[in-house]
Amino acid sequence: MNHSTAETQARRNAALQSALAPLSGFLNDVRVVEIMLNADGVVWIDVIGEGMLRTDVRVSTVDAERMLRLIASEMSFELTASSPALSGKLPPPWSARVQAAIPPIVDAPTFALRKPAGVIFSLEDYCASGILSEDHHAALLEAIEVRDNILIGGGTGSGKTTFANALLKAVAEKTDDRVLIIEDTPELQCAAPNKLQILVQPKVHTWRDAVQSAMRYRPDRIIVGEVRDGSALELLKAWNTGHPGGLATIHANDTAAMLDRLCQLVEEVVFPAPRLLIAQTVGVCVHIRRDKSRPTGRAISAIDRVVGVRPDGTWCLEPIERRRS
Repeated sequence: MNHSTAETQARRNAALQSALAPLSGFLNDVRVVEIMLNADGVVWIDVIGEGMLRTDVRVSTVDAERMLRLIASEMSFELTASSPALSGKLPPPWSARVQAAIPPIVDAPTFALRKPAGVIFSLEDYCASGILSEDHHAALLEAIEVRDNILIGGGTGSGKTTFANALLKAVAEKTDDRVLIIEDTPELQCAAPNKLQILVQPKVHTWRDAVQSAMRYRPDRIIVGEVRDGSALELLKAWNTGHPGGLATIHANDTAAMLDRLCQLVEEVVFPAPRLLIAQTVGVCVHIRRDKSRPTGRAISAIDRVVGVRPDGTWCLEPIERRRS
């Protein structure tokens, strides 16, 4: 980088830092996992253990639009009335996932900034906070040991990624496996010494491309940040052909709905979905949800083992238990 280019980049960084100044306290607070601006200019935050909170911070329409245009510029994207939606990532040191919009698709600039996890919680932490029982803890550790494929489901902001990171922490501590992680925004964190993280670029390297090429990297475990399209079929094939012990997240309301959602995604490629293949491939379903009645703001709804498919096509699920005494 020559002097002129470095100087230009420094000015851009300074401008972005200035634009983000109203949010700096939240960006630097490890307890804050998400920062959201509504069209009325009010900033809301999601805080670990407290849930969604309204703040006293307000951002004007002018300041919000300036902030989003600077962010878009860092992504080499032009935010305009004809291209009013932005999806990407803030540059370091923030590295937060960005979803934003400007008029005409919203009344005023809006955004949601999802921060990468500042703290990696362990399964033991989940037990200590009362989210996970000791029996479930032991059963999950065993599922990792015997290389079950684990699907984590829940709604937006339910804590799927945070729980996935806890499982990945256990994978790194309990095995010496080579781990391959596929995401579109870096959120999963794994301390395994032998790991590879691949980022999906929709117009360059799709989810399907990434999953298809994953096996050529000789992984022991294939991890997918979120199953969201027809690449679900490729993932099932990969998990079922010598690469068990995988992990993925999915949006759904309960454990049975997680498998139904997987079918819907597979049917973007083939119809009908191979329900028997899904039942044979997915070993364990973990569902997590927001729960304001809990001090942590989260609760495990169910942890079920996939036993099979009934003649009527419904899933046969059983609460997970340790296989050994």
